[in-house]
Amino acid sequence: MEVRLLTTSFQRRVFVERLRQARDEQLTHFTDVTDGRVDNRARLAASELYGLFADSGSPAEEMIAGMAIHDLEMFPRTCAGPDLSHWPERAVFECSDHWSLAPGAGMKIWCGAAIQIARRNPRAVLAYLAVGMSDHWGFYRAMGFVPFGRPVQFTYLKSAAGFPWVQPVILRGEALEKLVAASSQLPFETDDEFATLRFQPGLRLRPFTVPSARQMAWDAQTTRAYGESQEMQAGA
Repeated sequence: MEVRLLTTSFQRRVFVERLRQARDEQLTHFTDVTDGRVDNRARLAASELYGLFADSGSPAEEMIAGMAIHDLEMFPRTCAGPDLSHWPERAVFECSDHWSLAPGAGMKIWCGAAIQIARRNPRAVLAYLAVGMSDHWGFYRAMGFVPFGRPVQFTYLKSAAGFPWVQPVILRGEALEKLVAASSQLPFETDDEFATLRFQPGLRLRPFTVPSARQMAWDAQTTRAYGESQEMQAGA
């Protein structure tokens, strides 16, 4: 398995096409919002895009998973969340557009993302999880992310039903330190610029174990958040 930083316009175009395919398979047919004030294409253009490939010689068309990463110096935060102004913008990261077209590939691209973020002295990592997609909650929870605030609308994408509702989550403090430490132990090889990560057998990222009490609190909050978002959509 190999994770690559996508640098050419063709590679980045394939990423966007595969992202759209993955969303369509989940029946979430989103279109970009580009109304001048909000521009999803500009957001992706400012982000680093990473793609996962089964083999080192695989062409761009055989990309099987991907993720976008940007720090807040590259592009402003896309959703409301905690006040992080006491940290440099270059030390706060957003992970977005996490997609996969093969079983297990989503976890592997996240391993690549963890390595890329860990080497930049991060202070916080933000993500916005689609409300109601419970299969994603468990994975991010295992990484140490915790919810912050109420669900908000992600205004950079739109479907026939309107803007999607997302739950902001954040990774910081001890949980982030554990992720950084765990990522350094992953079996991989890379070049000097970290443009390509080649994974060896035995890839496994388990930096954080959630106590049962916290897990119960998380599940209660996400269930409540989903109910609130459904009420908001019904009233829209």
